[in-house]
Amino acid sequence: MEQPGGGAATNDDDAGRSTRDIAIEFARAHGLLTLALVAVGVTLVGVFSTWTSGDAGSLNGVQGPQNGWFAIVYALLGAGVAHALARRSWPGILATLVAALVILITVVGNRGIPEFSNGWGYWLTFIGGSLLAIAGVTALVWRLREREDPLFRSSIRSPRPWLAGFGIFLSVVVFVALFQVFFLVEDQSWPPPPDAITAEGAQAATEDFVAGNPRPHDVGLDYAWTTAATITPWAEGVNFFPRIVADIERATSSVHILMYGWNKTEVGQEMADLVKSKVAEGVEVRILVDSYGSGPTARHKELFSGMEAAGAEIVVNDVLPLDRDSSLPDRYLDWRQDEVGRTDHRKLYVIDGVVAWTGGAGIESHFLNGKFHDVMVRVTGDVVRQAQAVFLTSFRSHDADLPDDLSPYFPQQPEAGSIRTALLQVVPGGFVSATQSAREMIDDAERRLDIMSPYFTDTDMIQRTINAAERGVKVRVVVSEKSNNDLATDVLRHHYNDLLDAGVEVWELPGTVVHAKLIVADDWVHFGTLNLDAWALYRNFEIAMVAQSPEAAALFEKRVFGPDIARSKPGVPPSGFTDKLSGWFWDKMAYFL
Repeated sequence: MEQPGGGAATNDDDAGRSTRDIAIEFARAHGLLTLALVAVGVTLVGVFSTWTSGDAGSLNGVQGPQNGWFAIVYALLGAGVAHALARRSWPGILATLVAALVILITVVGNRGIPEFSNGWGYWLTFIGGSLLAIAGVTALVWRLREREDPLFRSSIRSPRPWLAGFGIFLSVVVFVALFQVFFLVEDQSWPPPPDAITAEGAQAATEDFVAGNPRPHDVGLDYAWTTAATITPWAEGVNFFPRIVADIERATSSVHILMYGWNKTEVGQEMADLVKSKVAEGVEVRILVDSYGSGPTARHKELFSGMEAAGAEIVVNDVLPLDRDSSLPDRYLDWRQDEVGRTDHRKLYVIDGVVAWTGGAGIESHFLNGKFHDVMVRVTGDVVRQAQAVFLTSFRSHDADLPDDLSPYFPQQPEAGSIRTALLQVVPGGFVSATQSAREMIDDAERRLDIMSPYFTDTDMIQRTINAAERGVKVRVVVSEKSNNDLATDVLRHHYNDLLDAGVEVWELPGTVVHAKLIVADDWVHFGTLNLDAWALYRNFEIAMVAQSPEAAALFEKRVFGPDIARSKPGVPPSGFTDKLSGWFWDKMAYFL
């Protein structure tokens, strides 16, 4: 016999369990949501706190060679999917795990400045990423354990799971792309180690390099201190272009040109015609150009096709997909796409293995007509052998052929010289001897420090410059009154008050774009292609030289800094609210500028 009221009791029990299950489900969802949002908050606080610190100062996660922007972007992704995570949907779980993984990779893989140590903000960011990972793993475990619960299934139903899945896939692809293009890496690259390549060993080192199957990122080789016979700066294209042309006209064996910007303007066509005439004379001509800066297969294809048809060997650094290797015109698709996103910003001429030119100017008319103010430096002496090694290793790294016998390219120098000199580079992937030597010069300056740069946006370099002034060094910074990059100008002007308060003289040169990249500290000179922004300091291919020479320092003062400052006006900090806000915002975005 059925017990009176039995059915009612059973229904009450079911109702009780149902209410309890709903309460548990709500508590779990609320707990996951809270944990995810707390993790995001901890991560963001950590990024904008002290990530690294050293004698030169402290940097947060978006200053100097820090990669905190990756943590910011993927922390915001974690916040965006927090409600989906709380429902324990597959898209929410997977997106959260991807976000946490990227944050942790960013923190663990962030090497920063070698002499700096990790600050509390760095560890706080790591904790935030770890908490987000815990939230994702917890949701995953609950999902797997309770997937048969009808109440659970009804709470996680998603009308468009394919769309969420595509979003996760896209976030992974974006991370891989951003990692190759934007990620900053810095290894200990300066000073040169005991086994660095000497001028005498440059040929043998080049032979070893070209015998293998090198890639562009392999050209980050250590070059030992050596000597230069002459270091002669020439300001303005009307002064340096005719001299470069004259050196090439005198070439009897080889002309090697590594160039970021070469276009079909008056000066570009003149150089191309000169190349064709030298090839006709039997001179070997090899050229390495950047696809973004020169457009050799697109907008200026005719210019480069003419040189290639005449017999010049030309290879291209492909910044944008698709990356192709070997010499024009018979290039093949490189499945690794390892050049993509990595600009070759170098400018280098090596002529007959005995003369080198480097500096900031491309083979473009705005350097000739005065619209861009730049400096090219003519160098002779033993360091030219190392410059030749830089060119040949770079040329070969794009899978271009070289002769078996390289000795003609490394002749005995007419004069080895006595000026203590070192050849420097930045190579994507962490080799940054040019960056670290520039830091060293700024930090070691005792009497004077002169800086000329078109894009001075790196917080670390700015702080070191301020530190130099505060310890009594006479510091002068020369920049454009009107630059070709307004955002970079806004960033530097954001720091004008701090620079001026420290005693730095900021000079704005009117009527032209200051494009030279120079540092003079006491009796040391640093010249080449190195801008003081994140791209040049850490991401691009760059080349520079540093030399200890009172005579060279005096010549840079006489020909460059003295005349430029004489016609400049003092920099004035921004005063309007809009200008201040713009400067503040773009300073925070300097990682991308």
